[in-house]
Amino acid sequence: MTVTYFSKCSSVGPSSRYRVFQFLPQFQAEGIDCRVEPLFGETYFSILEVRPRLLQTCLKIPYVLARFLKRLGTVLMLCRQDLVVIEGPLFPYAPPVVERLLRRLGQRVVVEMDDAIYLTRGHEAKIPTLLRVASGVIVGNDRLASYARRCSANVRVVPTVVDTDRFAPIGRRVPVSSDYADEMVTIVWMGLAYNLRYLDVLVPALRALQSQYRIRLRVVCSHAPRLAGVDVEFRPWDFNREVTDLQDATIGAMPLEDTEWARGKCGLKLLQYLAVGLPAVASPVGVNSDIIVNGENGFLASTEDEWYERLHALCGQPQLRERMGAAGRRTVESRYSLALWGPRLAEVYRAFAEGRPDQAIPQAAQRPVSGRHHSPRVR
Repeated sequence: MTVTYFSKCSSVGPSSRYRVFQFLPQFQAEGIDCRVEPLFGETYFSILEVRPRLLQTCLKIPYVLARFLKRLGTVLMLCRQDLVVIEGPLFPYAPPVVERLLRRLGQRVVVEMDDAIYLTRGHEAKIPTLLRVASGVIVGNDRLASYARRCSANVRVVPTVVDTDRFAPIGRRVPVSSDYADEMVTIVWMGLAYNLRYLDVLVPALRALQSQYRIRLRVVCSHAPRLAGVDVEFRPWDFNREVTDLQDATIGAMPLEDTEWARGKCGLKLLQYLAVGLPAVASPVGVNSDIIVNGENGFLASTEDEWYERLHALCGQPQLRERMGAAGRRTVESRYSLALWGPRLAEVYRAFAEGRPDQAIPQAAQRPVSGRHHSPRVR
């Protein structure tokens, strides 16, 4: 089976890395020849770091035009494929003319979304048209699926998953003393620079906790945040170091604002934390509430007081951290692992290529009903 995947970015982009690049060995094992054609590469991300903004724009325009022309050439030279998958639109902000052309040339075209891109400027009208043009749609969560089904009758949900062989726990030592005042507690947040604003949710709790514990916030990102009154350890994101930057932390944090955009997120950083055995505290927004069973494999926190209480409980109870970290790891292994979803995504591709109905696709294990109403175990 032949598949051409038009990704937004090379493997340096987290969305493309987790939606297609990490699956390539799995596809090969399943007999799928998948060729990935990125729109943007590492140069694009380097341009985004350029200041002043005027110079950045002067560099970005010719680069984007050159990449658009290269992609157009690739599309026009494309041989008949069993399936063509597009991560978002082929050409951002341009009308879906080329997507229509692919369909008229007999290609089976599937659109993939792992963000609510239909909310972004310039895409409100384009994305519905694109979804109607496509043979089918792959989305990362039920929120996105609900939107996609307004425009397409052929929608599959494939969650974002992590490689549990790569993101694995390391041995942890639980202190035997009941005096934890000298223990350094590292709360970690990993993400893209445009999501740094979510850290404001954490600031009041961190300031209060710093008077009781030796605590720091590790930020793994391309930019360092400015958080007054908070001890911040900044580590520039590096692919070769991203796992160890989590493994030697103490607690993972995923704060979000409760917005329509945030509800469309797929919980990647939360899954990364759980996969390495970190207990995590997250806002109950979008899939976070599906991943976390409150008080069992992590905590959910909505208010400033809840963030303080949940983090305080984890800072002061190493045994609670160990128990929750182990439960979180089991959650990822059983529901969100690459080993589990590699064969499933291969089957999704085959079903789309063969025009088989949605019912033929195996679904993810359901969240345990018994955990839905458990109260947090905080003392």
